[in-house]
Amino acid sequence: MDMTVLKKKRISFIGAGALGGAVAQGLVRGGCKVLAADPYAEKLTHLRTEGVNLTTDNIKAAEEAEIVIFALKPHLTLGVVRDLASLLNGKLCASLAAAVPLQMLVEAAPGARWARAMSNICAATNSAFTGITPHPSASEEDRADLKALFSLVGEAEFAVEKDLDLLTALTGAGPAFFLSMLEAAAKGAIHAGLPKELAYRGAACTLLGAARLALESGRHPAALCDDVCTPGGMTIEGVYELERSAARGAMMKAVLLAAEKGRGLTEKVVSSLKQ
Repeated sequence: MDMTVLKKKRISFIGAGALGGAVAQGLVRGGCKVLAADPYAEKLTHLRTEGVNLTTDNIKAAEEAEIVIFALKPHLTLGVVRDLASLLNGKLCASLAAAVPLQMLVEAAPGARWARAMSNICAATNSAFTGITPHPSASEEDRADLKALFSLVGEAEFAVEKDLDLLTALTGAGPAFFLSMLEAAAKGAIHAGLPKELAYRGAACTLLGAARLALESGRHPAALCDDVCTPGGMTIEGVYELERSAARGAMMKAVLLAAEKGRGLTEKVVSSLKQ
């Protein structure tokens, strides 16, 4: 994929909340020109500062775009897609909404070329993980464009739709889980006497470094953890407490419950939209 060509394409967002705004910001940082439509555009000064063009007009955003990304709440998505359907004909469109099946998007705007994607707020710093599910009718060019587009905001992989719903629990909600653990680690150090600024920065850099080590080494996290655990040392003492307090089990359950909640939301959204 010629990234120069992709970056010249006109990209619009319908919705610029936490997730949509983060992806829009990441794309601008990646060299794209982005227009985002949001009813509260005047309040999104942080996006304007980053170079995202803003409007309150969904029609303007859809008309001007070659690629349209919908970043709306699940219960709002199909209504807005239907309202804009005539402006989406022939355009590559992606929805970031959880719980709205691909087939419903196609039915709402059959003239568009559809995909679903699940990214996360880390897109703002070009460090997200995005799962992408193109419609089966997507061309190879569309698939290449989608992969290249979301690769600008971090890592991107294709996934079947049922896995995309599960990824929502892991990578969509995941930043909140890991940030909670980061905060807890920093507060432990603060309780031990470390200055706050140093504790939070140290915790964040350590989490980032551990994630990078896991990705780049290709080794299992348990093996990497074992490397640090000197017999009778500080690290194994801390790991012992994590095991004793079932910290890993709590994280596993958090992802599992988020996934179960997602399934319920999907069923609820689908049921309500069919009525």
